[in-house]
Amino acid sequence: IHRLPIIDPVSGNALYVLTHKRILKYLHLFGAKLPRASFMSKTLRELSIGTYRHVAVVEATSPVYKALELFVARRVSALPVVNQEGKVVNLYSRFDAINLAAQKAYNNLDISVKEALEHRWHCFENVLKCQEHETLEVIIDRLVKHEVHRLVLVDDEDLVQGIISLSDILQALVLSPAGIDALYS
Repeated sequence: IHRLPIIDPVSGNALYVLTHKRILKYLHLFGAKLPRASFMSKTLRELSIGTYRHVAVVEATSPVYKALELFVARRVSALPVVNQEGKVVNLYSRFDAINLAAQKAYNNLDISVKEALEHRWHCFENVLKCQEHETLEVIIDRLVKHEVHRLVLVDDEDLVQGIISLSDILQALVLSPAGIDALYS
């Protein structure tokens, strides 16, 4: 579940929509008032948070329809975009596909992913990355500060090693923190 409406029990009206991004931002802002969990200073490598195997990527020169096929087949919401050397250069998300449709550019799904990304409504300078030696605290700070849904985990050569999403972070923070503490305390 990525969005949860908060309903007024008396009127039945929706008051608010709770999202992963808002939960993480709240935990980030008010977490300083809570005792700091020991796993926050552990690295991604130590915690194994995220997806590391069979990470779906798309080449910048691939047609958009290939990206759409990958969204469906792999059940993902974003794809790291790589150049011919396999280095990550951008991120193509379902939002970008919706943006193409909104601009009525969806009739030409043969355009490259790189060309499709030039149609973005918002200014986005580059894909946000992280490395496995960074701590969970640093990763959360980056996600909240840049208001993104995911980071691409890369090695020193910018080759894709994994994806760290808001869902992955919340899974670790909310659903299994006791298990993480037990493993790493």
